Amino acid sequence: FDGLLVPLLFTFAYFIGIFIVATIIKVNSIVDIGWGFGFVVGSWLSLLVTENPTFLSYALVMFITIWGLRLSIRLYKRNWGKPEDFRYADWRKEWGKNVVIIAFFRVFMIQGIINFIVGSAAYSVIKYNQFVLGSTEQYFVLIALLIALTGLFFEVVGDEQLRVHINKKTRSLLTTGLWSITRHPNYFGEILIWVGIYLTGITLIYTNSVSPIYYALLVISPLLMSIVLITISTPLLEKNMEKYAGWKEYIQRVPMIFPWGKKG
Repeated sequence: FDGLLVPLLFTFAYFIGIFIVATIIKVNSIVDIGWGFGFVVGSWLSLLVTENPTFLSYALVMFITIWGLRLSIRLYKRNWGKPEDFRYADWRKEWGKNVVIIAFFRVFMIQGIINFIVGSAAYSVIKYNQFVLGSTEQYFVLIALLIALTGLFFEVVGDEQLRVHINKKTRSLLTTGLWSITRHPNYFGEILIWVGIYLTGITLIYTNSVSPIYYALLVISPLLMSIVLITISTPLLEKNMEKYAGWKEYIQRVPMIFPWGKKG
């Protein structure tokens, strides 16, 4: 676990910094803007403390950089200078005069912990893998990277389709494109991304870079991301979407996250 110390220390310092800014401007939802960039810096720090980075190390850092910067820049353009997101605004009212101290722990520290745990698989693979092109495990690693790239496709295309739809100002549900096969293509994409990144770590087992127990523990990365998106983020968002006409018909026709999942 010593290889995770640098990204761990950075992650907590990073989210404390976001907390300070959010408290000054009284907009806690800026933590969403900083979410993706946290992984970017964490992955680069892992690369910097890696003695002999491989092709896979660089590939993961580049992938996370593209993903994380795109996400943070998109959220910055969409949210900066606008009122606090409805979720954080509701919590601000609920917490009242104790909003600063409660938000520090329940918003920023919790997100910091989740950010680090989710990123831990990527940081470990970046630092410890001994992947060599042409090796036995290369095909499995390439399949894992393809899963992550598929996730990026769903996230990027889903977000762009939503942006175009919102700009039409029809104030209606988006039910076409990727949104016709899953109600949350961006969340489905994010789950695929972290599953794919975790699976690239199979090279750690092939080369005995880490113990099987260590690698098995890293499954908490995609598992935690999936749990957060499915049980917390999605219900909060869908509660806000119920106001749109055709919502009941839409959820009966299209699965929540997984295209092959249960409808309704």
